[in-house]
Amino acid sequence: MANELQQLLDEIRDARLKERLSAAVGELRKTKKFGLVFEEHLPELLPIYSAKIRSNARVARKDGKLTETFVVERIVKGIATVKPEQGNGVSQDIPVAQLFVVKRFGEAIFPALRHIESVLRGGSTPHHALIEADNYHALQLLEWLYAGKVDCIYIDPPYNTGARDWKYNNAFVDKNDSYRHSKWLSMMKRRLVIAERLLKPDGVMCITIDDHEVHHLLCVAEQSLRSLQILGVLIIKTSPSGRPSTAGMRVAHEYAIFIGGPHAKVGRFGISEGQREFFSEEDKDGHFAWQNLRKRGGANTMRNARPRQFYPIYASKDRIRIPKMTWDKAKRVWKIEEKPKQHESELFPIGDDGRERIWSLGAEKLARELSAIQVRYDEKDSSHSIWRQIRPNKEGSLPSTWWDSPRNFIVENGAKLLGEILGRDRPFPFPKSPYAVADCLRVAGAAKKDALILDFFAGSGTTFQAVASLNENDGGLRRCIVVTNNEVADEAAKILTADGAQPGSSEWEAKGVCQSVTWPRCKFVTNGQRDDGANLPGDFLTDRFEDQEVRRAIRTLDFANVETLASRRARDALAVAVGFPKSKVTGEESFLLAEGESVAVLLDPSALDAFVEKGGEWAEGIETVYLPFPSGKAFNLARDQVLEAWPPLTKTVEVKRPMRDGFAANLDYFRLDFLDRSQAEISGKLADILPALWMMAGCRGQLPTIKGNEKMLFFKDCPFAVLVEESAIKLFLTKLAERPDIDWVFVVTHDQDSFARICEWLSEHVPATQRVHLWRNYVDNFIINVERTTGDAS
Repeated sequence: MANELQQLLDEIRDARLKERLSAAVGELRKTKKFGLVFEEHLPELLPIYSAKIRSNARVARKDGKLTETFVVERIVKGIATVKPEQGNGVSQDIPVAQLFVVKRFGEAIFPALRHIESVLRGGSTPHHALIEADNYHALQLLEWLYAGKVDCIYIDPPYNTGARDWKYNNAFVDKNDSYRHSKWLSMMKRRLVIAERLLKPDGVMCITIDDHEVHHLLCVAEQSLRSLQILGVLIIKTSPSGRPSTAGMRVAHEYAIFIGGPHAKVGRFGISEGQREFFSEEDKDGHFAWQNLRKRGGANTMRNARPRQFYPIYASKDRIRIPKMTWDKAKRVWKIEEKPKQHESELFPIGDDGRERIWSLGAEKLARELSAIQVRYDEKDSSHSIWRQIRPNKEGSLPSTWWDSPRNFIVENGAKLLGEILGRDRPFPFPKSPYAVADCLRVAGAAKKDALILDFFAGSGTTFQAVASLNENDGGLRRCIVVTNNEVADEAAKILTADGAQPGSSEWEAKGVCQSVTWPRCKFVTNGQRDDGANLPGDFLTDRFEDQEVRRAIRTLDFANVETLASRRARDALAVAVGFPKSKVTGEESFLLAEGESVAVLLDPSALDAFVEKGGEWAEGIETVYLPFPSGKAFNLARDQVLEAWPPLTKTVEVKRPMRDGFAANLDYFRLDFLDRSQAEISGKLADILPALWMMAGCRGQLPTIKGNEKMLFFKDCPFAVLVEESAIKLFLTKLAERPDIDWVFVVTHDQDSFARICEWLSEHVPATQRVHLWRNYVDNFIINVERTTGDAS
């Protein structure tokens, strides 16, 4: 392409024109972009139905396209005179009721939070927040509140499958839109750039996505989130059989991308159910298991791989000894300097196949850990084996990149669970399993019990339920902020339009995702019941385990007897059918029993007494018993004999908690509103931003309200105060001295010198407080914010 362009330039005869075009092409070449290239300058317009329409506002018609915008010239008696923003169109009069305000990406906004409803069941614990808003504007507000303070961001954005599941400029994007990928990437980048500034240096962001955009998203993260690094990508099996796709394959997975700051590390999991079964023994130091000191496995367990771990151990019946020896560096062998004593056996790590392997510990380390070593002596063949006591990692285990637990399936623990919570079928497409989200949060830093967690694509509200569950399970004080718009699904929008409803009307908004799904779900799971008083059905898992007595299964084996199982082949087939290892079948036994096996099979009815006696040694692990009697008296007598002789069966199971119990949590529901710049610059009403100040101070104490025109504001249990009038500074300082819990002070003054002087007084009396200049800090933040964001992305 470059050569062709140069050839065309060479063909230009006008020297001056050729020089100018060559210079322009040179500038274009300087801006050549490597990596992912997409049209990121696509304009993004956002409808604001709640904003009041004023003169000079940008608006659009409710029955028109969002991209056909007008500027309000004047408003008289409910009629707005508007002029098309683009072109030379003539002015026209339109009823204000038929218009709504439109914001363009890059414009300064001055947000306020309108409190809608609360659920208060958490006592004095910090509050969670649900914000109904376009997430870009919500992120602008949250940056003012929490820049550099968020521990964990989890988002599940639209997957851009072409199935009309998300909107750009108020129009659903489908597979026929040639700018589909650019629109999605533009939308994501603008939000991720702000989200990056919210994270702590050790914070982690988790983004779940599928194959449609995962490769593009990774490129955007590498190119645009310069202070972050990709920590890893894992695959989550979300469906046992998969869902059909247009490519003809059944999709059974999605991805979770983890991105973190310069000091970020992925979180670890606690001891798993499988590990609990493996580390089944317990002492004063916790769970442990015995493992043969001889390494088993692949090539790295052979002598030639680690020759220093091939050495003799001298064992007696109850102890071991490491002989004196020196390392021959040239020959790469240990030179043994003493022989075993008469009562000692010389042991080397020789495998069952006769091959030379290695011990799992070097000689020096083994000498330091002799207290955790056990010698086992077999009287039958007078042989020794050496066992090592091992424990799970105290810090937990690192996450695998492949998650296939049924807990993560989106049908059983996503769609079905949400339907049970809301009491209706399919209220939301493809909701996540709260267990999968909780595990992602753990990896992303929510192991910290006081973590601040953000989800700005909240969807059905799964993240709130996951965070509330984590707190309930371990007594944590994590706080989450979830943000979602109130978008109406495509099919529902068509029905509403046919019925004459318009965006912004109460009928329309009631069908939006926030009002019909997100808030009800969050409220219902917290209360443990729906608004009609019906208790939520079912249980949720708690990540806590305990030993419980469970029923041992006793089943008939009336189709088999000694005659039918006379051959080795028949007994092998039976072993496979009931789940008993073929390797432990000799073909001559009267029953199938083995240490560590969960299945026991009586083959010969006459051997019942011997079967019961022998099985009693290993009964603690036997879950299923097969008896060769038909159903009836003989079977019942044999069953009772087994149950009476063998101790009860206990298993480590995960504790469940009824959904009807709800959560001990506080939750506040807000809707984002917008102030006029002129109002904010001349000191707006404190009531407009009081909820934001409360959030900035940590969402502690009940959400405060303002009753009158006070000179100062103090609120019970809320750790912040507001100096409204500078003249009240002395009394304000006196009251502050009586409230050592206050660590945030907001000062209302236009004068920077006055603010500096007040900060000096505060430093003398309450040096630990955070100080914020109102309204100056509020206005400047959103103007500067826009300039920084616009310069990066527009």
